[in-house]
Amino acid sequence: MTVADPGSFAGAYLLDALHAAGWAAVEDGGVTSDYIELSFGTGGGVIQVTTSGAHESELDYLPAEHAGWHGVYPDGYAGDLPGDAFYPAGIPDLAEDTARLLIAIRAAITRHTPR
Repeated sequence: MTVADPGSFAGAYLLDALHAAGWAAVEDGGVTSDYIELSFGTGGGVIQVTTSGAHESELDYLPAEHAGWHGVYPDGYAGDLPGDAFYPAGIPDLAEDTARLLIAIRAAITRHTPR
């Protein structure tokens, strides 16, 4: 997977990386909180990713202002504690943080997918 250009917004960069990895992630949220959501498995598994730092719960900010991704299983996911964070705080380097997040997402999906 290669995502060469961070583009104009950090959230778009993450969506591109998730799509390049083969996940059908979508941007979601509301007035006070934006996040990226991806579903997995056949049992309704869901992962949400948002940001930490100055742009907490935002996706449309400049890549140079990135402070870190934050990945959770949202409230109500069967088998997990509400809001269980599997990637609690990333790093300011957008490309490196995104690469680490994708590894964490893959591990989280593996952990919660019946074999």
